[in-house]
Amino acid sequence: MIQVCRALGVTSDAQLDAIGREMVDGPHLPRRRWLAAAEAFEQGGKSDATQGARLRAAAALSGEAQLDEYLSLFITGEGGARKTLMTKALAAAQGALAAALMQEQPRLLQLDEQRRAVIQRDRTHALLVIASAVAAHYRREKQARGLLDYDDLIDKTHTMLTGGYASWVHFKLDRGIDHVLIDEAQDTSPRQWDIIESFVSEFTAGAGARDIRRTVFAVGDEKQSIFSFQGAAPREFDLRRRAMMTRHAHAKLAFESVSFKHSFRSGAAILDSVDYVFREQAIYKSIHNDDAYPVHDALPDAAPAMVELWNLEEPDTREEIEGWDAPFDTISTTSPDVKLARRVTAEIKALIDAGTMTGTTGHRRKLRYGDVMVLVRRRGTTFDAVIQALKHAGIPVAGADRLKLTEHIAVIDLMHLADALLLPQDDLALAVALKSPLFGLDDDDLLAIAPARTGSLRAALQAHADTLPKLKSVNDFLMQCEKRFARVTPFAFFAWLLGGEGGGSGGRARILRRLGPEANDALDEFLELALSYERKAAASLQGFIAWLRAADTEVKRDMEILRDEVRVMTVHGAKGLEASVVFLVDTTTSPSDTQRLKLIRMAHGNAGPGDVVLWAGAKRDDTEAVAQARAAMRDDTEHEYRRLLYVAMTRAAERLIVGGCKPGNRNNVRELSWYDLIDKGLGASPLVMTEIETPFGPVRRYTRAGDVEPKVAEDVAAKPAAPAPLPDWLRASAPLEIPRERSIAPSDASDDVSLPTLAPEAALLRQRARLRGQWVHRLLQSLPDIAPDQRKAAAERFLARHAQDGFNQDDLNQLAQQVVDLIGEPQFAALFAPGSRAEVSIAGRINIGNKIARVSGQIDRLVITPHDIIIVDYKTGPAPRAETPPHYVRQLALYRAVLAKLYPDRTIRGALLWTETARMVEVPSATLDSGLAAALSGDTT
Repeated sequence: MIQVCRALGVTSDAQLDAIGREMVDGPHLPRRRWLAAAEAFEQGGKSDATQGARLRAAAALSGEAQLDEYLSLFITGEGGARKTLMTKALAAAQGALAAALMQEQPRLLQLDEQRRAVIQRDRTHALLVIASAVAAHYRREKQARGLLDYDDLIDKTHTMLTGGYASWVHFKLDRGIDHVLIDEAQDTSPRQWDIIESFVSEFTAGAGARDIRRTVFAVGDEKQSIFSFQGAAPREFDLRRRAMMTRHAHAKLAFESVSFKHSFRSGAAILDSVDYVFREQAIYKSIHNDDAYPVHDALPDAAPAMVELWNLEEPDTREEIEGWDAPFDTISTTSPDVKLARRVTAEIKALIDAGTMTGTTGHRRKLRYGDVMVLVRRRGTTFDAVIQALKHAGIPVAGADRLKLTEHIAVIDLMHLADALLLPQDDLALAVALKSPLFGLDDDDLLAIAPARTGSLRAALQAHADTLPKLKSVNDFLMQCEKRFARVTPFAFFAWLLGGEGGGSGGRARILRRLGPEANDALDEFLELALSYERKAAASLQGFIAWLRAADTEVKRDMEILRDEVRVMTVHGAKGLEASVVFLVDTTTSPSDTQRLKLIRMAHGNAGPGDVVLWAGAKRDDTEAVAQARAAMRDDTEHEYRRLLYVAMTRAAERLIVGGCKPGNRNNVRELSWYDLIDKGLGASPLVMTEIETPFGPVRRYTRAGDVEPKVAEDVAAKPAAPAPLPDWLRASAPLEIPRERSIAPSDASDDVSLPTLAPEAALLRQRARLRGQWVHRLLQSLPDIAPDQRKAAAERFLARHAQDGFNQDDLNQLAQQVVDLIGEPQFAALFAPGSRAEVSIAGRINIGNKIARVSGQIDRLVITPHDIIIVDYKTGPAPRAETPPHYVRQLALYRAVLAKLYPDRTIRGALLWTETARMVEVPSATLDSGLAAALSGDTT
């Protein structure tokens, strides 16, 4: 709070009440003279009478209300000084009062500035108290889960390289970094630059500047710095470049700053349009720090290009009548967004149908859907309308570049099916699932069975199953789902549902037939999350669905994969991509239209993490310092808005088509919006403008003088040269590699004993024993984390799901009690105590002499103490009466060998826990040594 007070110019002990008393009890117009002053005001004109009424009302009030009324005499509602306190005529008659007012106003303005600062101080303090508690809770939760977020990675690396351990870290690196490559340097934050500086500072200091050739290669374009939300700033890029240049100059080392004016992507007309859009100095400073005007050149083989400017779409004057059953978030078909989306769709279809050519000179081909990109500044109604219009027209579209998984219709259907399976009485969830592509019923099918039902929808479906083949098929499939979901994990269930078995032809195939191939991404991510959930929690369908809804997962599609689909995406997502034809459709809005700055960053020393953040109120309540900081933040936002336009325009190779929607609350397009900047830039450029009439209205097309419009399919590309013959080595078999090391799985070391073929009855007994062993392992993994008085019930619930596998209820209850008793044995208290770990995956390389092997496996139970480590492997079969079987010894020996490299200072012990008899046997160290040698030699005896 000290920095907050310093930034606001107030002390930490300043109080609102004291400032308020000082404001109303001033020396120039004290409260005892207010009524007399009001009478004097009432002798003047109309405005004087208003001032008198304010003063009389203030005299009748008290507290905050009195202060506000009194201040209105001197200060406007916007927070500025009232220009006229008294008319000239009244001032001439009431000279003393006029002088008092003139002295009182600046005093009150100064105190009001302090008052506002104290209000913002107290408001910020309240926010910081809450934010500190939230941040502390967030840190504890991350630590408990062993997680790090993006900022943690940067902060911890920065602390390690610049804090008290910096010397040790550099010593361990042993100056092993000689070359540093920084890509996208314009998007590197100050803290990331500090990390880089910790590595490269030695390159130009002392011996580090002379002993070997050490290099820094930074690639960046400050004109494309559009990630301020990650801390990036163009000025930081320029400052670091200049600092590095200075250090190299002092060390007498070469430093080269290379500028590229050639574009490897865009045609000349598009580059000319970019140059003239940003030609005005006030606009150019948004993308560059120097005063030179931008100049871009196209490559010699770049195809002729063009820029088209469409008229803005306006809403129809006739209001569309919306149906009572229309969704709340539906987009009106008469809205400008929908009209623009239809126009974009029609233009794409026309370009494809006309056989428009694309490609560099000498390598021309027909335009494909994958050559088209539609860009928006942010996702909204225009974004959604374009995707819907393309789908409606049958044009392949890649879908949104980002999607919230739980908002995708395919995932919603899967979640509703899960809800219906978990609670059969949930008629709404079942109805939604039945109408999904998985089951394929429609409204008529549901109306045939649902309205007259007396029980649940599930019961009604079952009752009508024999009336229609379609209902019978749906009922049979639903019964399969009901049986399977109770027996398998969530991932196994949904993998079956979406796989080839799910519903005959496969649930995924049914979904894709209705929703299109873009649903694949959502389904793949859904299955991946199901698998991820099972790795960190008990595998229950109810738990997974609840976790999924709370997770709010967002999926980012990889738009760099070349598919013959139109890409609709944000400009941020398109950075680094390109397309032959680019549509800019979100061109009339700006951050100022929607941005409401609540957190104001006040510069405090150097820029970056040291800045002070205030919780500001309404703009009219800003102090002068806060108002300046707010204006600076708005300027930064506007500058990035224009850099975003630069990135958007330079995504196009041959055709840049600019459209937009006229804002509903404006007669004209907003000044300095993208559309306004492009319109003015094209008008001032030397490009030749041709006006073309289209069914949607006139289009202004801009090209370079002498450029030939890209031709259509009649201009077939020159026949490419025959490919060179394949080299002989491509067909020759690669020589066999001599394996340098072998792979060993510890479980293989215990399973390499041949098993005889058994009679059916004996095979069944073995299968049951295997199942029983799996359940015991699973219970020993999960039950120690559950309260002791709840373990028995949890075990019985888990085992109840497997009663149909040939085990009666008594067997299962006995097994549950056996495992619970085992965990509760005092002799095993340390084994199952908090801090011990279950099912620990390990991997590593081990060697004895010249024998090397890769080992990977999973330890049933691992106990780590400051002095020793205990490895425990569960055995659910009968304990041997003689010595421990060799393959069990080899298994423990391999685990111990891997852990020995991680914990060289601790004694590592291995033991076998026989769950049937609650007996744990520790294997002697010498026996483990012999077992390890046997495992590496391949000896199975």
